[in-house]
Amino acid sequence: MHYLTVKLLLLRAPQCAGAFLLLSLSLLISSCDETSYTPEWERQGSAGESSNSPATQRAPQPSQTVAGQPTTAPVKQVQDQELRFVSYNIKNYLTMSRFVDGERKDRQKPGREIEALVEIIVSARPDVLGICEIGSREDLAELQKKLADRGLPLAHSEHAGGADTTRKLGLLSRYPIISTDSQGADGSLTYRSVDADNLPKEFAMQRGILDATVAAGSQKIRFLGVHLKSKREVPYGHQDLMRRHEAYLLRRHADRILEMDPETLLCVYGDFNDTRRESPVRSIQGPTQSTRYLEPLHHTDSRGHVWTHYWEYQQVYSRFDYVLASRSLRPLFNQQTSYIIDSPGWSRASDHRALVSIFKLQR
Repeated sequence: MHYLTVKLLLLRAPQCAGAFLLLSLSLLISSCDETSYTPEWERQGSAGESSNSPATQRAPQPSQTVAGQPTTAPVKQVQDQELRFVSYNIKNYLTMSRFVDGERKDRQKPGREIEALVEIIVSARPDVLGICEIGSREDLAELQKKLADRGLPLAHSEHAGGADTTRKLGLLSRYPIISTDSQGADGSLTYRSVDADNLPKEFAMQRGILDATVAAGSQKIRFLGVHLKSKREVPYGHQDLMRRHEAYLLRRHADRILEMDPETLLCVYGDFNDTRRESPVRSIQGPTQSTRYLEPLHHTDSRGHVWTHYWEYQQVYSRFDYVLASRSLRPLFNQQTSYIIDSPGWSRASDHRALVSIFKLQR
């Protein structure tokens, strides 16, 4: 009962009932908790979001810093309870022909793009960073130093590639890399297909397979990174067939690992350049009932969207970037705290958005 309603009743009620109504009002006010009149959405927050919405799950709370790190716990304590893995196509961090200010010539990635890229990575605080479209080993070392200068030391690294002499794969880690078995740099990853004229031809995998095992505490997580053939047409072959064959080579490599040790904590990641129901992605996953099934891990941004790439030329938003987990690794994935980075400056850094995957570390 609202106060104004009671007041009107008092004014209109007979004098003999006034005392009774006044006493009832006093008892009502003394027994009520004022929060019972607060709407549910108002108690949850001014944004009106439910407690299980993606934005609410990942939004920094008042007790956290801008980077999302609780101020009540040191960084090392939180990191030792989880492994933060960031998978990211960093868009041509290399020297290549670029058209700038009306002139085309070989240039490095522009400084403003690098600054935006470093800001995104540092804010994500990865323990392990898997990247596509890095250039030479020197380019990887340069990025490693820039991150360290900003307070993110990732001292251990692996660099890998295939037939493409420009775009490579890289992995940086704060945990030791205890073994590597990267494939393709020697041209050994080849397949038979047909060229643009439908004639038989042998092709080499363009970016190879990065294979590095990281020791995080008592656990060993094996990372396979890949960047499959893009959807851009090329004069020497069918881009879709090339991508399917490269996906098969990755699946074959993963099968060998899981055949030797089915309990391997295997994380397969990268830019697959295709959508989830297409042949390359499905062949990498494998049959769902198989013990060697690789499950695509679910990520969303703060709006609940799942796309990771914007192709400006075609004006198409797509999910091209994936993180897949073996059956032994999947239970360690924390879906609630994993996400796609959608900070305002994402498009200045790359045409892809990074995936942040959180894995629990067992002691």
